[in-house]
Amino acid sequence: MTQTIIGVFNTIQDAEVAQARLEAEGFSRSDMSVHAQDATSTTDADLTTRNVTAGTSDTGYHEGAMSRIEHFFKNLFGDNDRPEEIGHYQEAVRRGGALLAVDIVNESDSERVRDALYAAGAIDIDARVAQWRNTGYTAYDSSAPAYTADEIAAERKAFPVVQESLEVGKREVQTGGVRVYSRVTETPVSESVNLREEHASIERRAVDRPATAADLKEGFVEIRETAEQPVVAKTARVVEEVVVGKEASNRTETITDTVRGTEVEVERTTGVEGTADVPPVKKTPL
Repeated sequence: MTQTIIGVFNTIQDAEVAQARLEAEGFSRSDMSVHAQDATSTTDADLTTRNVTAGTSDTGYHEGAMSRIEHFFKNLFGDNDRPEEIGHYQEAVRRGGALLAVDIVNESDSERVRDALYAAGAIDIDARVAQWRNTGYTAYDSSAPAYTADEIAAERKAFPVVQESLEVGKREVQTGGVRVYSRVTETPVSESVNLREEHASIERRAVDRPATAADLKEGFVEIRETAEQPVVAKTARVVEEVVVGKEASNRTETITDTVRGTEVEVERTTGVEGTADVPPVKKTPL
């Protein structure tokens, strides 16, 4: 089942940009049509663009353009039970806007088409109608003349609605650090050690016995004396390690600030019967 999605744009140029965007995403140009007062449908083989001179009107051309749009909606909805918003679409064209109609077969493509239309600048028709109602609009009148360029510019005079937003980012700053040095130290120490010494001892004792042949032999005995001396050796051992690194922690900080914005208020004023804003007439004496 074919479904038609319609986007409303301020100008035909905006509608054509959206059309090109959809074509780039794979949608066929033959399934799209642009409807506006100053151009024929883009489904025509020979597309022509016609700009209406500011401050002038072309009733015949307006009737032709609006009749084509009327014929377009008649093909979609018929003559009876036409939704009220169809008149709003026609009113948008009367006020200088443009319509882009896209025919799709797959329901899954509808979201893509809507996203592309809004991304290209499609307006919210309900919000636009609400603005029109503040100036007296009730419903589309097919006999009403098309807006001139000056009227279109006056209606679309923009009052910007500004809203500041608070953007909080992060930056890294150096808050200090740790510097670790390694150096050689000298510490006096003392140790006790027992040393052994051996000395020769001579002892003479009185003896009274007969001498033997062994006693008459010559000989000698040598006794060596010894002494221990301290020997010093040093052995280095690792008894501790200092590991240098970083550890991270997170904290939450609440930033409080004030953002500014503007609001646009629309107030409807009432007229006074019997008065009108008429420019003064210069009289020339006879």
